[in-house]
Amino acid sequence: MKNYRYYYTALLLLPALMFFSCSQYDEPLRVEADGDLGIVFTVGLPGVETRSESSVTGSLDDGFHVTAFCPEDESTINGSGNMRTYFDYQLVTKTPGMGNAFRSEMCRWPQNTGAKEGTLKFFAFYPSLEVLRERSGGNESNFKLTNSSTKKGTTITYKYVMEKFRVNRNISRHVDFVMTTAQENRKNGLYSGVALQFEHQLARVDFKAWGNPIAYDVEIAGIRLGNVFIESGLDFTQKPGISYAAKDNTQNGRWVTPQTRGVVEYIYQEGESVIQIKKGGKYNTQAKATSLMGNAGSAFIIPGTYSKWGMNATHSGLYFSVLLRVKDLDGMQLYPYIEGASMNATTTSANMNVIYFAVNKSTGLINKRVYKKNGEYYTDEAASISYTVNENEEIRDYGWAAFPPSNSTTTLKSGCQYTFTFNYTSGVGVEDPADALPGKAIITPVTPGVSVTGFTSGGTTDVTDKIMIIP
Repeated sequence: MKNYRYYYTALLLLPALMFFSCSQYDEPLRVEADGDLGIVFTVGLPGVETRSESSVTGSLDDGFHVTAFCPEDESTINGSGNMRTYFDYQLVTKTPGMGNAFRSEMCRWPQNTGAKEGTLKFFAFYPSLEVLRERSGGNESNFKLTNSSTKKGTTITYKYVMEKFRVNRNISRHVDFVMTTAQENRKNGLYSGVALQFEHQLARVDFKAWGNPIAYDVEIAGIRLGNVFIESGLDFTQKPGISYAAKDNTQNGRWVTPQTRGVVEYIYQEGESVIQIKKGGKYNTQAKATSLMGNAGSAFIIPGTYSKWGMNATHSGLYFSVLLRVKDLDGMQLYPYIEGASMNATTTSANMNVIYFAVNKSTGLINKRVYKKNGEYYTDEAASISYTVNENEEIRDYGWAAFPPSNSTTTLKSGCQYTFTFNYTSGVGVEDPADALPGKAIITPVTPGVSVTGFTSGGTTDVTDKIMIIP
């Protein structure tokens, strides 16, 4: 193996690199000195958030993947002007003893002979395609990288797209995604490195709730965000279609068609506690609002401008839905409706989408999600394994209670965080679009009403939406 000689660059060469780094390093960048063409990358990352499991550590230190184009390399351009990648989807990892430096033996500068400067155009992202597919439940057709870049005469057009980016229906499987692009030449980048400033491409969404109702108690066991984009293309070479004037503005990457809509949700799991909201309870003021995300963490949503749900059988339009049960102060269950109760001339509560849990009566902890068939309970949806209720637990049923945003459109932007807070003091919403009577007010004569406050972190403007649902 070739032995390289190293030296430390003077501190005067480092300010630009230190500007891009979000971490502090005492050791200056060390690069190779004997004509080696290895590319050194330095990175910055504005508060990346990912899961804590071993498959996604939440840090770029594990390495990221980078693709480069070299418009000066005629061997990568065919007679029609189509331009191949110079190197493609290469893993670059942090180099021990080199501070904030990432390298790969496969990522090297081109020869810059004559008038050529050795210019490269870079596209980098994290996490890997393999992790993205595993987390999303997708397959080889998802997260496919396609290149349609061209050079015709002196006109260079880059077109590098990740097709069918997908988010999992289960929020606990969501993961943040960051991407960046840069252009540098060998003359400037050989010793100073290539600075990559990664940017968040998804919108981060969280939910909270509070309430001080006078006539009923609410118990919550899940959260849903409906009719959002769950699959979309991401063009690395375009600017965002939705701008956001903030210090951490996402400058690169545009979500493009074709796009598919669907539901993302989190239903509480074994060992998690249901959330109780009642008069004089633990969460009876907005300042005491509690998270509804359970062990899921944040939802990461494909950005877009969404019209609101019209509270009807049409499933188009953005809506929020909470998995809950409601009882009056005497303990009579108001929602989900009593099984078999008539809703109208043709519909009974048996048509509802009901979720069952075995819950510890004293702690409120969920022991098991169970499934009901012919009056019996089972541990699996196929109803093949019976479940025996022990004396310390009871079966509780929950239904989805939905509501739309009040504004005609709601915009979720790349690199922004949104926290929506629901107030259950004067109502709980309407039946979910997936239920038999979507849009039907759940509690009467109490007027359902839920106020929602949304805000973007890092921004300059607070956005407040107020929802009033009329029965």
